[in-house]
Amino acid sequence: MTQGNNALVKHAGEGPGPGDFLRGPVSIPPSDVSEDGEAYYVYLDMPGARKDGIVVTVAGGILVVRAPIAPVHVNDAAVLYREIPVGMYERRFALGRGIDRNTIGARYVDGVLTVRLQKTEESKPKQINVTVK
Repeated sequence: MTQGNNALVKHAGEGPGPGDFLRGPVSIPPSDVSEDGEAYYVYLDMPGARKDGIVVTVAGGILVVRAPIAPVHVNDAAVLYREIPVGMYERRFALGRGIDRNTIGARYVDGVLTVRLQKTEESKPKQINVTVK
C-alpha cells in the first residue's frame, strides 16, 4: 500500500468491541500488507484457526476477519502454563476508495490467511504516453 493512495487503512479501533467479554479472549493476529498494480494483499498470521471457521466480511467500509482458536490440549490433562492463544482471532481494516468490494477473495494456507483486495480500474496505475513535437 502506498502512503498517497490510502485505499487500505489500518483501522484505529481494532481492539475488542462491546460484548467481546461474552465470547472469550480476543487475539489480534499480526499482519502484513503489500500491493502490486492489480491488488492489495493482507496477510494475517492465524495459527490454530481452522479454514472452515474463518469468516471474512466487509460492512460499512470495514474489512473484518474473525476465526475461533481451538485449544491444542485435547485430552483431559491439566494445563499448567499457556502461551498459545485460545478464544477468537479478530482484525479490522478500514477500506478507502479504490477497492472493488465485489471481488474480494481469501485463502488460508499453512496458518496464514491471505485476503486479496482488487483495485478498481480508476485506482490502478496507468502509463501515460509521451509525444514529441
